[in-house]
Amino acid sequence: MNILSRVPLKAFTAKLKDLVKPGYTKAMWPTGGFFLIYIALTALLVYVDLSFVSTLYMNLMMLMYGMASTSGILLALLELLGVFALILALGFWFNFISTAVVFTYQDRLQHPDVVVSPSTIWKNFKHLRKNQLWRISLYTGLFIFLWTLPLTIVGSFVSKYTWAVYTIRILNYLIIIWKSYEYSQATLLYREKQPSFLGQSMRHALTASRRFMGGLKFNFLLLQIVLVLLPIVVWSAIFGGVAYYGIYTATYFFMYLGYALIALGITAYLPVIYAISALFYEEAKKHIKVDADFIGLFKPVEVLTGEAFQYGHEPVVEEKPTKKAKKGKAQAAKQFR
Repeated sequence: MNILSRVPLKAFTAKLKDLVKPGYTKAMWPTGGFFLIYIALTALLVYVDLSFVSTLYMNLMMLMYGMASTSGILLALLELLGVFALILALGFWFNFISTAVVFTYQDRLQHPDVVVSPSTIWKNFKHLRKNQLWRISLYTGLFIFLWTLPLTIVGSFVSKYTWAVYTIRILNYLIIIWKSYEYSQATLLYREKQPSFLGQSMRHALTASRRFMGGLKFNFLLLQIVLVLLPIVVWSAIFGGVAYYGIYTATYFFMYLGYALIALGITAYLPVIYAISALFYEEAKKHIKVDADFIGLFKPVEVLTGEAFQYGHEPVVEEKPTKKAKKGKAQAAKQFR
């Protein structure tokens, strides 16, 4: 299944331009503003956390000489964990903001009169089911961790061989990338079937995303390399050279100017990055039956309420993907090529 053969890169880029260009400024200020706030607060919290690490280390050293108490160490540890929890909470907050922006671009694709602006982004943010999205993020992190765990364990046994350690690290990075792309559409698929998720496990969104992305992972990767990675790398290389010139010549104006332009360029490009995710999903969905990706996942209402287990009630048989459905999806994938 190749989205670029059906929707060439040039056509995809044209659609992306039509999606982002109208009202770009209105979209850039909230996305860029939230991004800069997130980076600034995260950097501040990391700095504070490192200072707490230093304090904890100092207390441990002083404890060895009888100059500190256990309560002081516990207090420093609690402070360290508290700041770490704030960093995680801040990460979830920014993830919710990013999701709201993607949803707003998706709304614009479905309803062209929608303008991506602070008000529409805030509206989507307020109506996000944050508990469900939080669980999807946790499931994603957990599943990727479990996929990389076996190689990590093997790596601990062959740590004396440098080549084996690097090989295992590379394989783990490849697994992380692969599984991240498999689960990349979980949030959008959850939104597609949000009423059906009532009382259901959020991991079904990940399973549906894995089915949805069957044959599309390399296509999405190629789109992101061409439209996201390359522009950022080129921009960073140009103004990174300016920053390096400032460092080399001790001209700190050019050094700070280069770093500032790199940060501002990436910040200004955020609306395009968010729009790519929404546009990719909507374009892929035109050739994929989303309902087929959820077959056999949701539990019947009778099972959720316990009615199915009452005496005299006929057992409920969950619907499973049939051979006919799988064959139909394979034919659709073939046609998509």
